[in-house]
Amino acid sequence: MQHSRSRDLDGVRGLAILLVVAAHSGLPVRWGGLSGVTLFFVLSGHLITSLLLREWDRWGSISLWRFWGRRALRLLPALLLLLLLVPPLLLATGDDRLTDYPVAALASLLYVGNWVRIAGTDLGVLNHLWSLSVEEQFYVVWPAVFIALMSWLRSRAVAVVLALAALATFYSVWTQGTAARLDISTETNAFALLLGVALAFALAAVRRHAWELPTTSPLVPFLVMVAVSAFPGHGLEVDHPLFRPLGAVYAFIGVWLVFAAATGSSRVVGSRVMVFFGTISYALYLWHQTFINSQLLGEHSTPRNLLLIAAAVLVSWLSWVLVERPVGRLRGRLRLDRPSARQQAYAASLGRDSESAPGMEKEGPRPSTSNV
Repeated sequence: MQHSRSRDLDGVRGLAILLVVAAHSGLPVRWGGLSGVTLFFVLSGHLITSLLLREWDRWGSISLWRFWGRRALRLLPALLLLLLLVPPLLLATGDDRLTDYPVAALASLLYVGNWVRIAGTDLGVLNHLWSLSVEEQFYVVWPAVFIALMSWLRSRAVAVVLALAALATFYSVWTQGTAARLDISTETNAFALLLGVALAFALAAVRRHAWELPTTSPLVPFLVMVAVSAFPGHGLEVDHPLFRPLGAVYAFIGVWLVFAAATGSSRVVGSRVMVFFGTISYALYLWHQTFINSQLLGEHSTPRNLLLIAAAVLVSWLSWVLVERPVGRLRGRLRLDRPSARQQAYAASLGRDSESAPGMEKEGPRPSTSNV
């Protein structure tokens, strides 16, 4: 049986995707897109850093190629499926955006879609993949920064990441620029990822010192996140200046929620429904907005969007069962969970048996929380 804490983190992921989907559907969750994506960023920063810390503590180093290989194996199959099936969808609905689709697909595949959009190129039905670009850029840069931090400033690592998170938050709230750059650029969204990073380092320090933390239920921050996401909006001109300050608020609530889910449990947060949506969250993020932004079923309306979201849930479940989970099993064959030669030498120097020592990232085929 899956540990309750793991289920609660899956439930947090489920909440993030449900907030995003609800906002895009037209339901009265005005800020769900912002709060859901911000929550995804916090969760990703926390879990990716937790995995890196665990690997470093066990093997004394990080295997970058194996790390990037695991990320590619987790993220690319569902994305490639989407990119292959969108052209027939556009063709069948007579969508004239098909002519610009190759540029949009290439930008999304190379994870630079956010910067392509900032430069002025509309990505059509793939516009929402900007957040994947932000995360993938984080996956490329952060492990190298992590290695430098652990090699040269390990004793001050917690202070360093807290300072980085604070500076990034201040920058995100107060910087000026175009609406597109403020909303979807890497540097204005890095703060949420870094707050998750700081949480991972802080919890690792707590475990290292064997400090006792009070038991906290994730239900309270779960409900708070839902409530503040439903705060009424007053039109884009009024709301847009609030995006960056509110993003910081959502990020701090997200840290509270992820901390509570990592240290406590709730029957609601870890329920089967929330875990189910957490499991299919990556594919559902890919497909729901693609369907909504397409010309399927005519003009946009909340009933039409909800119907397309129901279809996206089915497609996402099929993506998980038929594509993502089977491809995830290749991790063992590709030896992506095995320590590198350098790491095995480190284990041998400490008298460990690398064959029986715990693996680097025992996720198996289950979904990584670093999805969106």
